[in-house]
Amino acid sequence: MFFPVRVAAVLGLMFAVLSHAAEGDAAAGKRKTVTCNACHGQSGFKSMPKLGGQSAAYLAAALRAYKEDRRAHATMRDVAHALSERDISDLAAHYASAQEIAGEGPATAPTGIERCAVCHGADGAQPVTPEVARIAGQSVGYLEQTLREYKTGTRPHAVMQEQVRELGDAQIAELAAWFAAQKALCVK
Repeated sequence: MFFPVRVAAVLGLMFAVLSHAAEGDAAAGKRKTVTCNACHGQSGFKSMPKLGGQSAAYLAAALRAYKEDRRAHATMRDVAHALSERDISDLAAHYASAQEIAGEGPATAPTGIERCAVCHGADGAQPVTPEVARIAGQSVGYLEQTLREYKTGTRPHAVMQEQVRELGDAQIAELAAWFAAQKALCVK
């Protein structure tokens, strides 16, 4: 009973963040991507998330979390601290405007996929709210790293930490590989 209450509280908070997000200008955002593309624009970086195709609400919330030191990544904190609210909205609109690309091919869903599907959707591409990350098509390395950070607590998020608490390394690898093979986000 306690877990559904926590999920409802988190979803309520995410809706509040969405209502705070301003409409961004995708064309202006594209002109502001030079710094972002140094890392996120490189398709060979295995532990770097793909941004193209994420929702604007998710991207804006993530950038604000870095800016407010609620998410730990030294480079991203430095970058986010230099961004205005307008910059955040414009960048989020630009990356959200990307079209999906084909995934690496279908794969059999691993055991435990249900725990992910509750928030991220059955294939990781239809999150329950715009503030939840699309994980379909992310790189295997990034997904594995992120799940391990949630598991160890170095990346705080109550719901995610609860979901990955009992996952072993093999199950993390299986889940990451399966979601990476789904219809994909893109490097933009």
